[in-house]
Formats: sequence, structure tokens, C-alpha cells
Amino acid sequence: MTLEAVPSPLPPATASAITELARSAAQSDGVNPLSEHTLLHLEGEHPGDAHFLAYAGEPGSAELAGYGALGPDGSAELVVGPEYRRQGFGTALLRMLLDHGGSDLRVWAHGRLAGSDELAARLGLEVTRELYFLRRPAAPVPAAVWPDGVTLRTFVPGQDDTAWLAVNAAAFAHHPEQGNWTQADLADRFEQPWFDPAGFFLAVTADDTVAGFHWTKVHEDEGPEPFGEVYVVGVSPAHQGTGLGKALTLEGIRHLQEDRGLSSVVLYVDGTNTPAHTLYTALGFTTASLDVQFAPVTGVTPNSSSNSAS
Repeated sequence: MTLEAVPSPLPPATASAITELARSAAQSDGVNPLSEHTLLHLEGEHPGDAHFLAYAGEPGSAELAGYGALGPDGSAELVVGPEYRRQGFGTALLRMLLDHGGSDLRVWAHGRLAGSDELAARLGLEVTRELYFLRRPAAPVPAAVWPDGVTLRTFVPGQDDTAWLAVNAAAFAHHPEQGNWTQADLADRFEQPWFDPAGFFLAVTADDTVAGFHWTKVHEDEGPEPFGEVYVVGVSPAHQGTGLGKALTLEGIRHLQEDRGLSSVVLYVDGTNTPAHTLYTALGFTTASLDVQFAPVTGVTPNSSSNSAS
């Protein structure tokens, strides 16, 4: 086993190898091991990002067996290729993430696969956050009812960037993964094949101030048939409690089902966001899987007696 820590930017060949490793794991496990944010940050320079690589084999002929990503906010992810599990690669990568992230480390386990809890407990980590992945089959939804003085239009790239970023930051002030988006994060997504401004809805007031938004996404090649996603719904604090969030959600679902003809819609919702979870359940969404985030337990010394890994 060879371990390597690499700052951003990654060499293109390394980024491609990590993408292929993640694809192989997703095919085996039925869940993507790396988030969209991490995959987008494999290319280009992203100050503060750190990448950890685990190789199997002899130098010169070694193959990438595992990968760990650590963001400047302490958020982390890791993946081990299916053929390299239970050989110590996961343990080694998680130790590297702990060494660099320290008490700020927050590592995601997507799908909460078998072995993730065991590995986390062995290294002194506990679950501190849950993210539910919900799915809804195509079915009629009620018509959206808009608050007085609010109308709907679609996002215009280059024109609405600054206003959207401000509302997004305010709406997700307590959720740094979303609330800390920058112009670069937005631009990265504009360049993706799936980006479609016709599915990016803005709720605006009479003076065209952005009151809320629903950005939808279509997944074309991630299953037996395309499906839609409630990518992100946000409402300005000044307009929360008016029913705007529900109206935006309904309009986005209607667009995905009727305008795009998709057979199902998915979304992610934080376990602490009870009002949103209640709304989505009432609209027919059910839990498909669960992501959990682990963090160091204060005062717990990691157990180093075992070398097994997930």
C-alpha cells in the first residue's frame, strides 16, 4: 500500500482515475460514494482542498485503490474500490483525513453501507448528521398557490447570479455545504451537460427581487431511465412562512413530470429540517436511502488494534 496527499489542483490523469474509481463503486454499491461537489472539485484549482490517494501494488505499476477528499470546512468523503475492501485501505485513508482534519472533520458515508459504522466507531467517530434521500413516483400534484405579489420566471445566467447567491446564502445560513456557494461553484454547474435554465425557477416580487427559487435537475444516465431531482429549493428569510416554499416545490415537480415527462423525482433533505421533511412526505416522497455524517467523539482515542477496512 502506498499513500499520498496531494493539494489542489489534481493532475488530469489522477482526476480521471478517481472518477472511474467512484463509478466502479457506484455500480457495485448502488449509491454514489462521492458528492457532486467533490466530483466537480477534482478538476481545476480549488484552494484549501486536499486529496488523499491510496495505491495497491508496486511503484510503477500501482493501481488506485482508494481516495479521500477534504474540504477547507472539514467536510470529507472517501471511497475504496470494491476489489480492495477489507484490506486496510479505508482505515488508512480515514486516518489521513483525521490527521489533517482534526476535530473539525465531518466525513460523509453515502448510503450508510455495511462496515461504515464499524470503521467510524473504531477510529472514534460518531453520527452527527443525517441526510435523507427521498423518491416520488410520477403522480399528479396540486396546483401551486403563490403568495400575493409574487410571480414566477426562469433564471438568466449572468443576470441573476449575484441575487441568487445572496438568497441562497441567507436561506441556507446554517447549512454550509449549500450556503457557502460562490460564483465559481455556480459557474461550475453552468458548464455541466445537465444544466438547463428552463428548469431553474425564480419567485420574484414586483420589483424583480428574488424571493425564492427552485432549481431542478435531470439525471439522464444514472439508472434504467431518466429521473428528475428537486436539486435545491430556497426561500429568502423575508418570505419564509408564506407558503412560497411549497408553491416552488410543486411547480418544480410539475415541470419535471409534465414538461420533461420523467417517471420519478428524487431529493435530499437534512434530518434536522422537519418542516421540509413533513412537506415532502405529504407530497408522496418516501425514503430510498440514508446518508450519515460522522465526526470525532471528544475524548475518544481511536482503536488502532485492527487493520480491516470497508
